[in-house]
Amino acid sequence: REHNIDPENTLFLGNDINDIPAFKTVGYPVAVADAFLEVEEFIKFKTKAKGGHGAVREVCDIIFRSKK
Repeated sequence: REHNIDPENTLFLGNDINDIPAFKTVGYPVAVADAFLEVEEFIKFKTKAKGGHGAVREVCDIIFRSKK
């Protein structure tokens, strides 16, 4: 809200049940490979990399390549 960005135009990367409210809020909810199974129904994409092992870089690379 502070930057006037529509939540539908945002991505959230998480891994745990406490991330479910954020997954429900953003337009593109993403979980890391080793996320809790309970989040599966709330995400659109799951990384191949585990949290802390390149998952953020994986998502950044996907975004970068999609802009070409």
